[in-house]
Amino acid sequence: MGTVRAGLARLDAAILRVACREHRLIGIALLRIVIGFATILYCLADYSNRQFFWGPHSYDSPAVASKLLPHWGFSLFLVSDSQWWFEFLFHATIVVAAVFMVFGGRALTLLQAVMMWSLHFRNQDVLEGGDNLAQILIIFMVFTVSNAYFAPGAKQRRAKLLGDDGPTLRTSLHNLAAYLIVFQTAVLYFTAGYWKITGKVWQDGVAMYYITRLTGFQMSPTFAHWMSNAYLGTFVSYFTIAIELALPFAILSSRPWVRKSNTIALEGLHLGIMAFMGLVCFGLLMIGADCTCLKDEDYRSLGNRARHVKDAVIVRLGLATAAPRTVASSGVLDSASRQEAHHA
Repeated sequence: MGTVRAGLARLDAAILRVACREHRLIGIALLRIVIGFATILYCLADYSNRQFFWGPHSYDSPAVASKLLPHWGFSLFLVSDSQWWFEFLFHATIVVAAVFMVFGGRALTLLQAVMMWSLHFRNQDVLEGGDNLAQILIIFMVFTVSNAYFAPGAKQRRAKLLGDDGPTLRTSLHNLAAYLIVFQTAVLYFTAGYWKITGKVWQDGVAMYYITRLTGFQMSPTFAHWMSNAYLGTFVSYFTIAIELALPFAILSSRPWVRKSNTIALEGLHLGIMAFMGLVCFGLLMIGADCTCLKDEDYRSLGNRARHVKDAVIVRLGLATAAPRTVASSGVLDSASRQEAHHA
């Protein structure tokens, strides 16, 4: 009986944790900013060629694009083949992405999802790969509080959330959607790592050498030269597999440093892809997904560590006469954030 009661107590605690307090607010907010910025960049990168790629008279005609739509896909760009309709939708997509990136909120998230899906399915030939994940994650984001950080009124919004101590459906939906975002990201990485480890070129450690020889990317000659080194190329290949396979276990780990180290390593991987392979939008979207893998307390810990390092450097360089500020005296955590940290 004691074991049963203990199990029921743990179950009650888990339910209350999901229903009474919103989690991963910082990661969701960062994902919001990344999706909005990536959409803007995606449009502006080929702005002068927008007619060729997405216009009513592009090489990929509306009739052909309609036939290529999956059974669950849609595109507002295919509703009409008029020029003014295309120009209106294309520029509206940029405006919606910018407003979504700044303000967030459920209504804007839903509007961003519609506009982003419409743009992606208008011409699937020019997609980089990260769009598949973004299309799924933004649907989950509709049920989250995506503007509790890095948005106008975020401080008051967090205070209001913390003021609701009882379990609510809104809180439960937010946490369920947030956990589904993390789950989808973890499954994606683990699957990618699994398929790599079953491939011979990855087993032999020469995958990065062959990747840098592909002509379909804007490959950096310097990076290609580095990957020609047997030791460095093998290390990068095995390291990529290791951090991808480790992500689900790192997320579940009770040790924050494991979770933070693995997530930062993945973000470094995608920064390298952006810099050396030219897949900027893909790298941005993957980094946004990575951000959701850290808890809010992980971000506070990283922020505190960064401030301590900055203050130590300032004092060491003689740029300040006072001792490094403590977290409490620096006013970094506002009252709402301190309450949230206490509840967490």
